[in-house]
Amino acid sequence: MKFDNLLRYAVRVIDAYSGEKPLHIWLKDFFRANPQMGSTDRKLVSEMVYCFYRLGYSLNNISPAERILIGIFLCNDSQNGALEYLRPEWNAAISKSPEEKIELLQMNFPDFSANQIFPFKSLLSAGMDHTAFCLSFLKKPELFIRIRKGKEEIVRAKLREKKIYFKEAAPDDQLLFKACSFANGTRLDGILDLNREAVVQDLSSQKTGSFLKLPGMDPEKIIRAWDCCAASGGKSILLADLYPTLDITVSDIRKSILENLRKRFAEAGIIRYQAFEKDLTRVTDLPKQTYDLIVADLPCTGSGTWSRTPESLFFFNPESVGPYSEKQKLILSNIVRCLKPGGVLVYITCSVFAAENEEVADYIRNAGELQPVRQQMITGYSENADSLFAAVFTRS
Repeated sequence: MKFDNLLRYAVRVIDAYSGEKPLHIWLKDFFRANPQMGSTDRKLVSEMVYCFYRLGYSLNNISPAERILIGIFLCNDSQNGALEYLRPEWNAAISKSPEEKIELLQMNFPDFSANQIFPFKSLLSAGMDHTAFCLSFLKKPELFIRIRKGKEEIVRAKLREKKIYFKEAAPDDQLLFKACSFANGTRLDGILDLNREAVVQDLSSQKTGSFLKLPGMDPEKIIRAWDCCAASGGKSILLADLYPTLDITVSDIRKSILENLRKRFAEAGIIRYQAFEKDLTRVTDLPKQTYDLIVADLPCTGSGTWSRTPESLFFFNPESVGPYSEKQKLILSNIVRCLKPGGVLVYITCSVFAAENEEVADYIRNAGELQPVRQQMITGYSENADSLFAAVFTRS
């Protein structure tokens, strides 16, 4: 009876949610307005809802309740109380691989395949494994930290003292600092001195550090850099660790973001910086100075991070990609005016769509002002991480 009620509650949530705000925020508001549920039941209902959205575009012709149960089956690998009560035969097979589970489901849903979860293969960037990317939606991504230089033993000791399970990332030429991963939802605040000792940053985002540390850029001389869409400031802190004498400017269109960034910089011990709120689609908002290095992690669909927010895939409209691509080109056309001769532009997105990645990189190259150095689709699905695109250009 309990799981029948929880399932009905989850369906009620899904019927009411329209994607207008992030699901985790909307759920908090929903549960606040419906306080009759205890914390354990709220957690179970939330899990059911997320499992529904992790199926993306697949199985959209069946009832929400049935889709929730299939999602629970595919997204878990240990015994589940709801499945034991409602679908015991699936619960008995819960430890099988996703591929084996899909094959089992095909007995009742013969047209179902993993590739239906994200049916936009033709829009993907080169280097993306479509099936592997689809399957990644069925697993919660991990939480990653980048340990700041000299803090490695301190961080390890604190985690071991509190018996927090963690994995250290395997050696990788693209990882310039030690990285650790944790189960999704692990609380680290109060255990680590975040931002001063370690920075919460996705593994693929950490790998963009190899695009920021370039031959010919002397880390001992003052590097004037501009993180033009700084958001939470993770890459700015990475820059500060790469270039000790960094003179950095950060900007964003959102005032609230910059306020949070200032707090984070204070925690990280970064005091030498300038910050301003600007709309970079307008030439009049450009800074007057020029820079040795510009980091342009521009607004995009965020499709490389959708395994963290699977509701974004469910409500995705393919027509939204084009406007993002045009906005990226406009911003890049503007900010390149602020790049010094010999300077470096690093273009980054957390998108998997070619229109936001290779096509924009081609646009930069074809404009003739900058020369390409290298570009890469950083695929994170094999490491339970996000997928990002990065490209480096220089002005001769």
